[in-house]
Amino acid sequence: MVWLGAFFSNVGTWSQRVAEPWLVFQLSGSAFILGLNGFAADFPLLVFLLFGGAIADRFNRKIILISTQTIQMLSALLILILLVIDKIDVWVFIVLSFVVGCAQALSTPAYLSVLPTLVAKKHLANAIALNSTQFNLSRLIGPVVGGTLLAYMGAAWCFGMNALSYGAVILVVMMITLPVLEPRNPDVKILHSIKEGIQAVTARKELVMVVVIISSVSFFVSPLITFLPVVAKEMLGSDAQGFSFLLATFGGGAVFGALVLAGLGTIKNRYRLVLGTAVALAVISVLLAFSYEFWLSLLLMFLAGIGYVACGSTANTIMQITVDDHIRGRALSIYALAFRGGLPLGNLLSGFVVQHINIQTALVINGLTLLLILWLTFELRYKKIFGSQPSNDGFKN
Repeated sequence: MVWLGAFFSNVGTWSQRVAEPWLVFQLSGSAFILGLNGFAADFPLLVFLLFGGAIADRFNRKIILISTQTIQMLSALLILILLVIDKIDVWVFIVLSFVVGCAQALSTPAYLSVLPTLVAKKHLANAIALNSTQFNLSRLIGPVVGGTLLAYMGAAWCFGMNALSYGAVILVVMMITLPVLEPRNPDVKILHSIKEGIQAVTARKELVMVVVIISSVSFFVSPLITFLPVVAKEMLGSDAQGFSFLLATFGGGAVFGALVLAGLGTIKNRYRLVLGTAVALAVISVLLAFSYEFWLSLLLMFLAGIGYVACGSTANTIMQITVDDHIRGRALSIYALAFRGGLPLGNLLSGFVVQHINIQTALVINGLTLLLILWLTFELRYKKIFGSQPSNDGFKN
């Protein structure tokens, strides 16, 4: 039920993400305003995710999820109503993007934290992989649904679809039973609680290594998706259809990788898998810079999708099963910040290089820099923590 609810909700979200930038640009005619709307959605995640983790460890996670999903549903409904009565303004989108971003900063740690309470510990890695499957599958289907609605029925239907999808996930969350967490030291201030979470993660050198790798992958690999239209147009001489094929191939690789990961069961060394897939992503970035054949670029994007989901899902599993439940929300907020926080910052650096040099240089710089960071991580952290040939990941499976 939770899988279906999350899948339907994400399909609705991706449907809205097709219509919203189109409307914002149509209303403003400004690329700056379009970027400002995206910034308004991402900025709260950078600022408030750690607060969201502390709140997830203090309060009823079920209530947090229902409340934040309701806020996002009402935001989509408000835009739907304003579109129907023809009273929409571009600043409505920007304000509501910020509101939704704040809600997501609270809901993300709570949602990630409830996964271990829904399945047995031995099945947690499979559950996380299946969760990645639904997310990437929705990323394939959602834009198709949104594009169809936008083209044939109008933008308002995309926001209506998203509002309806939030209603579905709220219903699912209300139906499931989640344990009520009794917070330790409930009188401690939020900022001190956040500090406790950071100290708990930094005290485990292996978790620090995972956070460094994930943040580096987010910073240097995620911009590949952002600037994929440039790859399609300037390197491959393709059009919008070629770009959509490249993006869909990446999504297909992510779905395939998540399904394979879910079927593997117990993985002997999860740290090695995180490090290895990160290295593969760095190499793929460099190879893509020298690929001028469309079929070869499709193959590389498919492999990138596999590596991206394997790296992220495995790192998520490590964070989930390493920390205690009373601090899980804060630990996962650090993971989420590393995973999502690197993207906007990486986009700024990559965008500068693409603008002033070219996309090939950006891909090579990103790939080689990531390789350097991973090598330093291996030499300074991995070998010292586990030795040159670790035999297990330190967990009882």
